[in-house]
Amino acid sequence: TVMGRDVWVDRFRPVAAAMVVAIPTAPLAEVSPVLGEAVVYGVFRVAVPFFLMVAGRYVLAPFITRHPGSRERVRRYVRRSIATYLLATAAYLPLMAYAGNLPGSVPAFLLWLLVDGTVYHLWYFPALVLGLAVCCALSRLGVRVALVAAATLYLVGVGGDSYFGAVGAAGPLEPLYGALFSCVEYTRNGLFYAPLFLMLGAAASPASKGFVRRDGALLAASLIGVAAEACVTSALGWQRHDSMYLSLPLASWALFRILLSARPRTRCPLDAVAPASEAVYLVHPYVIVAVRGAARLVPGVASPAPLFAATLALSFAVAMVTLRAESAIRAAAAGARGKGAVTKRREHERKERGTE
Repeated sequence: TVMGRDVWVDRFRPVAAAMVVAIPTAPLAEVSPVLGEAVVYGVFRVAVPFFLMVAGRYVLAPFITRHPGSRERVRRYVRRSIATYLLATAAYLPLMAYAGNLPGSVPAFLLWLLVDGTVYHLWYFPALVLGLAVCCALSRLGVRVALVAAATLYLVGVGGDSYFGAVGAAGPLEPLYGALFSCVEYTRNGLFYAPLFLMLGAAASPASKGFVRRDGALLAASLIGVAAEACVTSALGWQRHDSMYLSLPLASWALFRILLSARPRTRCPLDAVAPASEAVYLVHPYVIVAVRGAARLVPGVASPAPLFAATLALSFAVAMVTLRAESAIRAAAAGARGKGAVTKRREHERKERGTE
């Protein structure tokens, strides 16, 4: 449960999920390729850092401050993340087999499962688990040292991502990145990408009144920076991938502080769909396939903007139905347990009366 000033963190979750859906569907591609590059592959990259910062604030921060029960909380969160990842991987196996994307060897399978992620969006879960392990280890050295170390790892990752053509593919660092990419597919993973955002989430706090405007200005400037970096690195052909930018941590930090500082309204439409955000993240690739299949009957749906709209609407619909079904099953199970307990109590009372 998100309380007090953290309400807008919860309300931003479906917005971030919509940003994630936009990346594979490219809704602005036909409007303007440059605008699509700047917004979808630039600005919308704050979505995953936001989710990592949420984990940093609610899971990692209590561990760093040695809050009672925080170790077990981290363990439960990691177990849940691993279970979600394995179940999602099992669900996507038919799709991956149909597409011919299954690894062909045991080492490739292990790398695929443990580091790179089994489906293009499921990389988040192994990155989250490894990132938490890295942060828990670094935090023993102190928060400042951990932040510096995480930022250094992120800079190494940027050199193998959006700036690869300028940093990793030429010059003295080429052997380093060559060795790195002989082991992993991307630097967008739990070692180079996730730790910084987890640490930023753990260190974040609501801005005081005097600093809200400053954070707003920082957010605007850094988002412009992210958009510019996305366009420039793409135009120059530097990108090995397009997930990591120099301005992205600043934008994510400012956004998160603003969300922590925002006053909650009594009602907001986002409250109803916020619980479905994770499910939307999980199911949207299947929905994309379904919508593209339906495009044979309704050709206009295959265009980028309608594809995005249909995928987003159907993903939230599927997620909401799934959550309601899960709630109903849990309620039925709880009711059955309650009836069982009542029956046992009555039997016990009858036996006691029989012995009197």
